[in-house]
Amino acid sequence: MKIAHLSDLHFGTEKQALVQALLQVLNDLRPDLVVISGDFTQHGMPHEFQRAHQFLNQIPCRTLCVPGNHDIPRYNLYDRFFRPYHSYRRWISPSLYPVIAARDLKIVGINSARPILPHWNWAYGAVSGSQLDWLDYQFRQAATPINDIAFRLCVLHHPIQKAPEFPLAVKVFGARQALAKIQDLKIDLVLTGHVHHAAITTIDNTVYVSASTTLSHRTRTQENGFNVIVIDEDFFDVQHFRYGRNQFEEVFQSRHARHLHP
Repeated sequence: MKIAHLSDLHFGTEKQALVQALLQVLNDLRPDLVVISGDFTQHGMPHEFQRAHQFLNQIPCRTLCVPGNHDIPRYNLYDRFFRPYHSYRRWISPSLYPVIAARDLKIVGINSARPILPHWNWAYGAVSGSQLDWLDYQFRQAATPINDIAFRLCVLHHPIQKAPEFPLAVKVFGARQALAKIQDLKIDLVLTGHVHHAAITTIDNTVYVSASTTLSHRTRTQENGFNVIVIDEDFFDVQHFRYGRNQFEEVFQSRHARHLHP
């Protein structure tokens, strides 16, 4: 199976040339699934969501999406506090916790974005105990028993892992508990965004892959890019694509062993 991992599209700050280049490379790569780990918009405004919606309609395969902190309205305070995910549900996905289950794969998305936090920086994220209970239920009890799931993947916007090369500090409330739950569930791969920096971190045999911003001019230490995950029977490859010479090109690849499940 081939999965394209995009993140931090930030419609409202997108480069139009990159939009066309991305659609072209996705058509060439022909992924089975496109996973987008949040921040579809810059300010959570309706016209930005509409542009993101138009882009999603051009992706040539199924998508799985989770919201990011920028998808909560910034200037409309009524919407921010009383219906923070209204536009996201309308234009991107009706579910904040998407699930894809197949015979040899299960992908579960978690919403780590919050309209308000007990911190001055509301861009930070959180993973609650009830969300971890739901994650546990999805892998242990729901539909496909955990022992029958060959590959386990989780998606959220904020990175709960620490990587020394991240260009900014990120605090996620509940990160320690989330890491412990992911270890307990023997999840193979966790996909995140937020920091606009592609990196790979392995913790207790779980691989954490973050993505740079795919379309926005708000880059930090890296050019625009995205990841591709190719899953095989005994391993999976992580490929990083970066924008250069007017197209997205593969610049890095690493191979990782899968968890051995009963």
